Amino acid sequence: MPLTARIVHISRDPHSEEVLARGGDAEAESLLERSGFIPVHRGHDWYHRLPRELEQDKQVRRARRAVAVLKAVGYAPQHNPEFASDVRLVYDLSLGAQVAGLAEHI
Repeated sequence: MPLTARIVHISRDPHSEEVLARGGDAEAESLLERSGFIPVHRGHDWYHRLPRELEQDKQVRRARRAVAVLKAVGYAPQHNPEFASDVRLVYDLSLGAQVAGLAEHI
């Protein structure tokens, strides 16, 4: 897996104030969606965003949760300082992800 697939950018768009997530692979997309992000497809652009109607404190909490989950499974999330998370999660990988990790080690 290329190193760039392990990097996810989570930031607040300066123009729209939306919280956006870009990058990663299918596993990162799944983790983002489980953290409350919505997938967006616009032509050749593909990213995730938090719902616009969420209050700002809820957006921050969801973004922090996404950062913590991504870190727990080995991603390198790059994010705005407001989304920094000190939470250390223990996140069990799915069986398929565990097998893929073992295969990669071999």
